Amino acid sequence: MRHIATLTRLAVRRSMVLLSRRAAHGHEVINPGPPVTLDYMPVPFKPYKSAYNELQAKFNMYLGVSVALLTTALALAFAEDLFSADALRPPLSYRLRNK
Repeated sequence: MRHIATLTRLAVRRSMVLLSRRAAHGHEVINPGPPVTLDYMPVPFKPYKSAYNELQAKFNMYLGVSVALLTTALALAFAEDLFSADALRPPLSYRLRNK
């Protein structure tokens, strides 16, 4: 009987150690590496104006294409009456409805 009590006590201790190990994960210190200095900053290799103009041309193209796609999508939505524009308009005159 004593052996069983000793074994259960050891089993409980062992399980407590495992539980405490599992609950303490993720608290290790992460080494961030050497301190960052200005030596790690990128050095520009193009003149500012030319790089700016290239990026602006690309972003203006993105803007133009997105505006065109939005306009096309809204035109198709109104053509298919997805927004129920006819239901929101005031009713037509009686003369126009009977034609």
